[in-house]
Parts: sequence; C-alpha cells; structure tokens
Amino acid sequence: MRIISLSLHGCKAGTAPTNPNPTPPPRGLVGGWSTGSTRRNIDFLRSVEYSELSGMGICFTGTLKHCPPTSKHWHKLRDQYIKRLARMGLIRSHWVTEWQRRGVPHLHGMFFFPVGMCNIEARQLLVSHWIAVAADYEPLPHSQHAIMMHDALGWAQYSAKHASRGVGHYQRSPENVPPEWLLKTGRVWGKTGDWPTRDPMKFQVADDVYYRFRRMARSWRISDARSSDNRFRIKTARSCLTVNNRALSNVRGVSEWLPMDTATALLFWAASLSEHTVAIEQQ
Repeated sequence: MRIISLSLHGCKAGTAPTNPNPTPPPRGLVGGWSTGSTRRNIDFLRSVEYSELSGMGICFTGTLKHCPPTSKHWHKLRDQYIKRLARMGLIRSHWVTEWQRRGVPHLHGMFFFPVGMCNIEARQLLVSHWIAVAADYEPLPHSQHAIMMHDALGWAQYSAKHASRGVGHYQRSPENVPPEWLLKTGRVWGKTGDWPTRDPMKFQVADDVYYRFRRMARSWRISDARSSDNRFRIKTARSCLTVNNRALSNVRGVSEWLPMDTATALLFWAASLSEHTVAIEQQ
C-alpha cells in the first residue's frame, strides 16, 4: 500500500510497513538516534503552526569539555537546565542531543520566553545557567552559543536537517556514543510547553500516482537546490531516488520540506493523470 502524507511544512511518500505498530524497545535501552526517532522528530517539526507561536525565540547550543560518566548524568544536567529556564518564564522548548567525534554530547535547542524580556539579558542567562549546571564537566564560556531566533520555521528546518542526517553521520553515529552510554542513551530529542500543531493528511494512492509524485518531489528538490547554488545539495537532490537494487528502488520513499499548498498541487497533478482514485486515510 502506497501512502502520501502532507504536513504543514513537508511531505512524505512511501510504502506502508507490513507491521505498522512494532513494539518499541524500553526507553532505557535506546541506543541513540534511530530511523524512528529521526522520523518522529521531523514529523513533529513539520506539523507546527509556526505563525501562531508566541514569545521571543532564542536558539542555543550548549557544549561540554568532558563527557558525563553516564547518560543519567546527562539527563539530570539537561533537566536541571530546563528547570532553570522555566524559572525565567520559559514558554516552550525543543531540544536535540548530538555527539562530537570525541564522544562528548552537546545540546541544540530553541527556547521561547515572554516578549517583554531583554533579549541580551536572556541570551546571557541561557549561557550562564548552562555553565552553572554543567560545571562538573568544565563547559568553556566561549564555546556556548545563544542567538535570537528571527525565523522559527527556518530554525526548525535547520534542526530537522541535523536529525535527518541519519545514524551514518558522525553526530548521530553509535560509534561516537560513549561506551558507558550504549543502549542507555534515553531520549535524544524532546519538547516542553504548548506547541500549536496540525495533524498531517494521509492519502492511499495507486502505484502510478506514487511514482509520479516521487519524481515531481525530486524535481522540486533539484530546483530548490539549484536556487541555493550549492553543488552538494544539487548532487544529492539528483540522486535522492537512485538505488542500485531494483527491489529497494520500488519502495524508496521521499521526505521533503515544502509548503503544503505546493505538495497538494503536486499530488493533485499526479492523481489527475491516473485512472485510479485517491483515498484519504482516516486519522
């Protein structure tokens, strides 16, 4: 069964799994980023009504010089940090954990505070609170970054781009997870507060509609990459559907950031050229 899913800020097209509800492993046994955690993070970010977000947004990256001995120490550090931000008036947050090549975790996050706050003071407090809660691991002041968020959707795309690198990227690779953390990393992304979201629309389509939509999505991606004049993006866009194994090629899906009206137009055009009907999957 081919499914095309349209979210506020993206689309997915793929083949429905034979076991749609597999039993997830216990959270304590999570060993870092996986295909599932990556997908859930991106799905959430694509579902947010960014125009309805209230407050002043700040993007933050917190780093450490030394690695916490266990994932429990890292989780405690992160929870204490968010509690400090809550006392500052934190409205909502979204965070992800990544690892450096030397096996030390760092935190990426977007945090929203009341508009009346002084943005310079708020940024300074984000850094100082991080240095305070992470003091045991010697965070360097000049290695912490806090900047004002002028485009929440842009930051979400940037954050999702990190997550969509997959487990093969060094910041996602299990090889860079500390040995003491293996199978015990716990959650690698999370959120707090109220996030206005909209559920995606899902459509069951025939094979010809599915393949046509995939090609259209690839063409859109190539065009978008060309507009950035980034050779690497153009190269990866052109090969996004390329698979040497024909069996894998038949089920190769697409997942792109693009406005819902654009994705809807692509689906409408793909379906208009087919003799088959398109069914809406009930949520």
